Amino acid sequence: MLFPLDSNTPRSKIFECLNCELLFFLQASITRDRFSRQLFSDAIGQECWDNTPTKKKFKAVWDQLPTNQADKQAFFDLINNSQDVSLLFSDKAAVIPRVQPQGLSDALKNLTTHLFTRTKKLAGIIRITTESIEEHYQQYIRLNNELCYLCGTAALSHNRFNVDDDDQWVSDYDHLLCKDKYPTFSCHPDNFIPTCHICNSKAKGAKDALYDGTTRRKAFYPLPPLTQSFYRKVRLKPVFAQLDDYAADGNSNPLRSAQITYFRATPDEREMIKAWVDLYQVPERVSERIVSNFCEYISGDCTPEDFKDFCDQVERKSRREPIDLKSTEWKFWWFRLYEWLNSQAEEVKRDAWALIDWKQQQVNNDNNAFETYGI
Repeated sequence: MLFPLDSNTPRSKIFECLNCELLFFLQASITRDRFSRQLFSDAIGQECWDNTPTKKKFKAVWDQLPTNQADKQAFFDLINNSQDVSLLFSDKAAVIPRVQPQGLSDALKNLTTHLFTRTKKLAGIIRITTESIEEHYQQYIRLNNELCYLCGTAALSHNRFNVDDDDQWVSDYDHLLCKDKYPTFSCHPDNFIPTCHICNSKAKGAKDALYDGTTRRKAFYPLPPLTQSFYRKVRLKPVFAQLDDYAADGNSNPLRSAQITYFRATPDEREMIKAWVDLYQVPERVSERIVSNFCEYISGDCTPEDFKDFCDQVERKSRREPIDLKSTEWKFWWFRLYEWLNSQAEEVKRDAWALIDWKQQQVNNDNNAFETYGI
C-alpha cells in the first residue's frame, strides 16, 4: 500500500452483515439434519431465504457439507477461527483456511461470490443495514480522497455535482485475497478496498497476495487496524540521456530509465514491497510515465525561462510536500522527481535543463512551422 488509509476508514455494513450470515448458517448447520428456514437469522437471513437465487446458493453449500456433526463443527471452526484477515498478511505462520473437498469449495465460492455481486444489491438488505455500497464508497473517499491509495497514479472515480451519494459512481472494490483462491473471504468486510481500474483489473487480476510462487510471504495490509504503507520510503532516480545522443538518434525519450528505490526499508518491508510490486506493477507504470513525459511535464509545470529559473522552481517545488500529494493523480511521483533533481549537483541539473530547453525549442519550431503554412 503506497499511502496509509485513515484509521477510521469504515467497514462495509452490508458485507459485515452478509459475512455474519454466512457464519450463522454454517454454525446452525452443525445440528440440523435438513435445509430449512431455521438455518438463517431473523433479519438478513429472511432476506436471503426469500431471494430464490441466494437461497439456491446456500442450498448448494448445504448439499456439500459433511454428514456428521463432528466434521460440520470442524468446518465451521476452520472458517470462524480465520476471521482476522490482517493476521494472514502479517504472520506467515497464520493458518489459511483451505476448503475440501472440491465440491464444497466450489459451492462456497459460488455462494460468497453471489453474496458479493448480487445479494448486496437487494433492497431489503440495504434497508436492514442502512447503507448501500455507494454510500459506503462515499464515506471511504471522504476520509481518504478520490485517489487510488495503492498506486497514487489514478482517480478511483469521479463524483458528480448535486448527485446523491446513493447515485454516485463507485470504483472497483479490489479483493485483497482474490476470490478464486480464497473463497472464504469473498464477502468478508476486511478483504477489499476501492481501487483504480488499472490496479484491480489490469495489474492484479487473480494474483495471490500471500504467495510468491510456492513461498509464503508477508504483504501490506491497508485497512484498519494495520493501515500499512511505505510512501515516505519511496525514492525516484531518473537516468538522463546525453543531449548529443538524444538529438542524434532521434530518441523521443530524454530519460533512459526512472528507477524506484526504497530508503531504509527493513527486511520485512522489502518483502512486503516486493509483494506490492508483483501484484500491482506500479514501478513499471511509473517509470513509463516519467520517461515518456519528463520534458513536457516539467516544462508545463514550471514554465522555466532559463537555467536559474529552472533551479529555483525545482527547489521551491521540492521544499515541502504539496497539499494534494495524496489526492491528485501522479502528484506524488512527480514530487519525488523534484526532490531528486533538487538534491543533485549543478552538472546533473544542467543535463536535465538542456533536455528541457531542447524540447521547448523543438515545440517552438513546430509551432512556427504551423504558423508559416497557415495550419
